Amino acid sequence: MRQSRGRRQTLKIVLALAVVLAGCKLLSSGVSALTGPPAPSRGTLFGTWSGPAAPPLARSVPLRVKVPSVGIDAPLIRLGLDADGAVAVPPMAAPAEAGWFTGNPTPGERGAAVIVGHVDTEYGRAVFYPLGNVQPGALVVVDRADKKHAQFRVTSVEVVDKGRFPAQRVYGTGEDVDTAQLRLITCGGAFDGKHYADNLVVYAQLVGVTS
Repeated sequence: MRQSRGRRQTLKIVLALAVVLAGCKLLSSGVSALTGPPAPSRGTLFGTWSGPAAPPLARSVPLRVKVPSVGIDAPLIRLGLDADGAVAVPPMAAPAEAGWFTGNPTPGERGAAVIVGHVDTEYGRAVFYPLGNVQPGALVVVDRADKKHAQFRVTSVEVVDKGRFPAQRVYGTGEDVDTAQLRLITCGGAFDGKHYADNLVVYAQLVGVTS
């Protein structure tokens, strides 16, 4: 049993790295490095917020993600694996959509749910362009198919070099996380004309639910 759990955790980490690499490869930009998306400086966790966690919810498909403080309000699509075995990203032709990774818990379930969005595309600014302005304590709401609205608070924000992505911390599963967590991920940092150098990760915790 212990070996089986270890293999599952290793697979999760591999998939997590695939998400990051695929996202940074495809989130190319029509925005120059000088006018790129807002983001904190690369480094350690930016800011902290702490408060009581709400009990985890049952599994339910997420339909929409909202971050009112920065004007994000987007439909969610399912993201599985692409033909190369990497976790897919939302279509470049649909920059207003974000996607949730079906290999992790749904938002509100015990564990770390993952939502990925483009920062920009060849069409211009995309759904997560303003994500770098999010501050710890900000509200994130996920509308779910069970008619519940999972409410999260941002606990911290991090900008990391994509080559040093902290996969285990970001994609911790229900096996090692007791509360319902949410990660919002996009790209950021320097842009070389094809790729962004960094990932922006917003960490959030379930604090309540409304119907």
